[in-house]
Amino acid sequence: MKGRKRGCPTNIRDWKVEILDPADDSWKRINGLDTMTYTIDSNTEDGSAATDEWAEPYVTKRNGSMTLEGKPRFDAVTGDQDDGQALLDSYKTGVGCTGDATLRFTDAYGHRTVADYIVTSTELSSNETEDSVSWDLEQVGEAEVEAYISVTGVKLYQGQEEVSTLSLAVGDAPALIKVKVEPTTASNGRYRYTSTGRKYFNIGNVTEEGFTITALRPGSGKITVTTVNGSKTAEINVTVTQ
Repeated sequence: MKGRKRGCPTNIRDWKVEILDPADDSWKRINGLDTMTYTIDSNTEDGSAATDEWAEPYVTKRNGSMTLEGKPRFDAVTGDQDDGQALLDSYKTGVGCTGDATLRFTDAYGHRTVADYIVTSTELSSNETEDSVSWDLEQVGEAEVEAYISVTGVKLYQGQEEVSTLSLAVGDAPALIKVKVEPTTASNGRYRYTSTGRKYFNIGNVTEEGFTITALRPGSGKITVTTVNGSKTAEINVTVTQ
């Protein structure tokens, strides 16, 4: 949350906001978020009024508040509410320690901050074009910065098999390639890719987990995946036949 003080709205497209599910002790991503507003309010006092040496102010109490805003998310098939949004809503009615939601914020570089929050209110609103939802939260205690874990390697998988070559025929279903960084607990799993075969195959559906390759015309080329953290690389040679 560094640098996001005094109520400045943040575009969180490149952030990951997650909430801890106590049912299975797993993190659920809160999807559909557009912005968050984080405010730090501090009460300070002088360390000592008797000497100039100790007269610098220090923080004696720190309160944080946050507003998350976005769009309601529901599964297109089942109609169920997004797991993260549903968990956040559930804490609105919690009391005592059971009412403290644990949230984890990961910035675009993989730095993670964890803190407990009380969900004080939720609001669903609509206009002529879309629905929107917001949550107001009050921080409980100090935020904890998680240790940064660097990437040591990256591998490409098709299904359960690691791959470095791929053969496709024109008309085949797109091949799904999974990108897996090592270790799996690495703080920043983001990557970028380059390709020398754009005339022969298309790379699409790019997510944090991987991408698809669709054959266009006979030919061959190479895809190189490079991790944002550590610049570790993995390659896959693609051949397209008629």
